[in-house]
Amino acid sequence: MLENATMCGCSRSLGVISAIFASLAVLALIAEDGCMDGGGRVSDVAWVCEVASGISVNIWSLVSPFAIGLVVLGIGVPVYLGANAIGGRLIAAYGRRHG
Repeated sequence: MLENATMCGCSRSLGVISAIFASLAVLALIAEDGCMDGGGRVSDVAWVCEVASGISVNIWSLVSPFAIGLVVLGIGVPVYLGANAIGGRLIAAYGRRHG
């Protein structure tokens, strides 16, 4: 039972989902900061930056591909590795108790 519990890949999917959400949260903060630095404000109802001239810009256009790569490497990968390790240990512990 223990081998089946650790081979299911459940901890990897938990790691991927955690990494995606952590990276998106950091990227949203970077985009919001970029919007405010340009004198705009982030809309409450949509993912847009409203500048003083009345123009609305997609908030994700304020994040450069370089920043996305840095966030994926600096936040996404460590979160993935941590969640994968913790998830694997929890699944293995559950398998030992109930197997």
